[in-house]
Amino acid sequence: MTDLRNPYNDRSSQSSGSSSTTSQTFSVDETKDKKPQSPHRKYPTISPRNMLQKLEIAEKNLRTKCPDEPKEKDIKKPEEEDKNKNVYVVSREFVDILSNATESTEDSDSLGSELQEIIDSPASEKTNKLKSKLKELENVTLNIAITGMTGAGKSSFVNALRGLPNDDKNAAPTGTTETTMEPNMYPHPSMPNVKIWDLPGIGSPKFRAKKYLKDVSFHRYDFFLIVTSERFKENDIELARAIMMSKKLFYFIRTKIDNDIHAESHKRNFDERILLENIREDCKANLLRVGIPKIFLVSSFNLEKYDFQKLINTLEDELPENKKFALIQSLPVYSLEALTKKKTYYKKIIWLNAFAAGIRAIAPIPGLSLACDYGIMKKFFQQVYTGFGLSNEALEALSDRVNKPVEQLKAAKTSRFKEGATEDIVIDMLSKPMIAIAKTLGTVISLLPGGALPAGGTAVASVHYLLNMGLNEMAEDTKCVLSVSQLA
Repeated sequence: MTDLRNPYNDRSSQSSGSSSTTSQTFSVDETKDKKPQSPHRKYPTISPRNMLQKLEIAEKNLRTKCPDEPKEKDIKKPEEEDKNKNVYVVSREFVDILSNATESTEDSDSLGSELQEIIDSPASEKTNKLKSKLKELENVTLNIAITGMTGAGKSSFVNALRGLPNDDKNAAPTGTTETTMEPNMYPHPSMPNVKIWDLPGIGSPKFRAKKYLKDVSFHRYDFFLIVTSERFKENDIELARAIMMSKKLFYFIRTKIDNDIHAESHKRNFDERILLENIREDCKANLLRVGIPKIFLVSSFNLEKYDFQKLINTLEDELPENKKFALIQSLPVYSLEALTKKKTYYKKIIWLNAFAAGIRAIAPIPGLSLACDYGIMKKFFQQVYTGFGLSNEALEALSDRVNKPVEQLKAAKTSRFKEGATEDIVIDMLSKPMIAIAKTLGTVISLLPGGALPAGGTAVASVHYLLNMGLNEMAEDTKCVLSVSQLA
């Protein structure tokens, strides 16, 4: 059986000379006139257009041809052609083989239940389901409500969720007095569909929870974060019970934990773990009337510490699939665990983009009709570059937070994406020898019944490979930035 090597992490697979699997991808006619290679260059450079032409020829040659010529009455006009004709063979079997052929031991490459449902659906439904899923993920909105007592640090928490320091020009204003008199919406810097709402404080003696929820239009929010920097009080409890009656999700956030630790750290026999447990139990004791409260201890200035990751894990468990997708993508990368979680979600987007390339659900740039679609690749790489916090704006915000020179953080990036995800990079990726892609395609072909690559299969395999290559390179850059920031 063909050796299943990992083309993502094993660079040697890209320099394996001629392999039996590679030879299955390209026809004899294409290689017989090849000129001898220069001894100074192991592999020839393949232009994007030539490579795409080779893949197109290979795909056409591998399709099963109809033995009879179609009659004129049976020939459909272009507008009548079945848009799903290339879909039915991109099956679970094909995807499983491709996953194994490109398996990474470092992290998961799971499809997820919704993507598996697309693959398992009838051929006539696959295209529409895929388009619907892509549109849903692109347009999904997430509205997060931050509320609580005046001076509890609501605005600082809003800024932390957006990855901004308090003194950023686009940050929510902070202060010791109530700066929020009505709901203020702050869009995420790179994902405007994710909106974080800083709600008015609830410290008034005349506070009435039901009226408050009505005044702030409670129905627009996906969940509430009730914030305090001390004990949760009567107004917090009343608000939580009103939210519970409205069948909305809510969570208690105990902020300024770093201040508590600093205040107690000079005491004899100080134990941070015991202090945190005492604060947690004190919060629970004040919230007995709301059942089993979900309490998280956080610092807006050190998200990597305390319970912030636990909060995100809880939201991931309880939010609808599309909402959690938006949440994870919007969060700043504050730790290796946060990076791994983001990477897992991006891998699911890779599968969607690969399927889209395979069934032409995303219109390609004219002249590049097959796998390596500039539009798909550039858009995805820019999404990852921003989501991983590698942009200059994100690094400047990180520099302020960790007190490291921004140039030092920028210097930690060493991949081809260090200056951004540009079209030139996509072209460069397509211009290099594609031995690894050919090896992957050859492996898939050899394992499929009859050794035939399915319609659209070349596109799926190629886009899947290239997007994973870029994702892994940017993930390594992000790890280096976290290391320099002393967050890893």
